[in-house]
Amino acid sequence: MGKVTDDKKTVIYRFQRSYHDLIRAVGEEKVHEPLVDICETRDCLRIEVELPGVQKKDIEVYTIGDKLYVRAFKKEDCPGGEAAPRKEFLCLEREFGEYYREIEIIVPCDSAAGRAKFAEGVLVVELPKLEDRRGQKVNLPIE
Repeated sequence: MGKVTDDKKTVIYRFQRSYHDLIRAVGEEKVHEPLVDICETRDCLRIEVELPGVQKKDIEVYTIGDKLYVRAFKKEDCPGGEAAPRKEFLCLEREFGEYYREIEIIVPCDSAAGRAKFAEGVLVVELPKLEDRRGQKVNLPIE
């Protein structure tokens, strides 16, 4: 079998993600998985999470161990307030409800020093990298 290129990896990842979304939708209420971009600079790990239409107050982001968790809720947009009659949609393509994503942090990071910003529907999380000392020679004194 041939070598898997980055383009093929992306296609495979997107297929697996789509299949995963389908499986999660089988339950009574669908939990949406927001789209994520992860990049690494020399100093930090940067994670961008798309949350269009979500209010900042409805987002929770935290780390436990080597995982980053993003949980958000997008309320249905209903003009006229709570007392208005329920809308009869002719077309409903936008997603409302709960968003949840669990992201594995694959490089050593200082989660306690991490920062999160939310603007224009994108949550940006930056986690400063820790120096990975595995594989480096460290001389130990002999007593």
